[in-house]
Amino acid sequence: MAKNSVIQTVVDYFLILGAIIGVGFASGKEIYVFFFQFGGASLIGLVAFGLLYVYLFFVIDYIKHKLKIGSYSQFNAIIFGRMTKLTNIFIIINFTITSAGMLAGADYMFKTFFNVGYKIPSIVLSVLAFVIILGGIEKIKLVSNIIVPIMLFAIVINGLKNINPQNVNLGINQGTTYIAVFYGILFGVNNFATALPIFFESGQKKLGRIFSILTICGIVLISILVLASNTFVSDMPMFEASANVSKTFYYIYFVTLILALFSTLMVCAYNNYKILSHNKKSIFVALIVVVANLILSNIGYGFIVRYLYVVSGIISAVYVLILVVMILIKLIQYKRIKDKNNQ
Repeated sequence: MAKNSVIQTVVDYFLILGAIIGVGFASGKEIYVFFFQFGGASLIGLVAFGLLYVYLFFVIDYIKHKLKIGSYSQFNAIIFGRMTKLTNIFIIINFTITSAGMLAGADYMFKTFFNVGYKIPSIVLSVLAFVIILGGIEKIKLVSNIIVPIMLFAIVINGLKNINPQNVNLGINQGTTYIAVFYGILFGVNNFATALPIFFESGQKKLGRIFSILTICGIVLISILVLASNTFVSDMPMFEASANVSKTFYYIYFVTLILALFSTLMVCAYNNYKILSHNKKSIFVALIVVVANLILSNIGYGFIVRYLYVVSGIISAVYVLILVVMILIKLIQYKRIKDKNNQ
């Protein structure tokens, strides 16, 4: 394999991870909600999540090849047809909610731990996002390859340092298996909607995607084992756990959370920018995207997480469900045309 090919593989690896791993992973909140609350069945839900992701990635890759699709906008136009504008509206709302949540989360964290002026962190992150999305996918890749390795290192070290094998208790409660599978799939659907546009910007091959999914599943597994061997009461259990490593690492992990917030913000803002700008560079569109995120973040972190994230999850689920149905229809049409041409 050529040197440039190896470098590109690494770049795409961190790009995909940056599109999926965010503050929910770093804080541990998402892991708790979607996996740990089901005890040992969480491991079954984790397997369901991993298989779903691999399947969806491979299906998208297959249809890209068969229908000769080169971009996310082209993909939407071909797959959704007349529904393209409607699905774009849904997905824009979804990305805006997530972006606003990241900004509100940054304000909440700085206010809670450092008593920093309420909107300063979100304004700073918005300005950085504005500059980066104007720089295009190359800037996104550059930033991802700087911050994602740091995130991965801190999350894994924090997890391994907080696993107590003697205390791990993951008994499977009766009747939780099917619910755990459902939540694992729902977790996959929510994250897939965010990662899909970035997927078209990546040249990652099948083995690379499998390795990416295995990395993500590994992080989730470590978090499950941490939660199973410790008792936490905060909304950010993995952040609370970081204090057990050392006081210095506690602050390092705080920075990790901010990086995770920004990683998700950057990807979601870029996705909206690409949809609204129709793949053309536009300062005006970039400004609209970041200002809309900033305005919505004023609702507050608690409200966004409690209510708007539910809306975002429903939108993601509906979007992916329609996506799967439309892909199936397109594949059937493709097969019929191919059979007809072979006659």
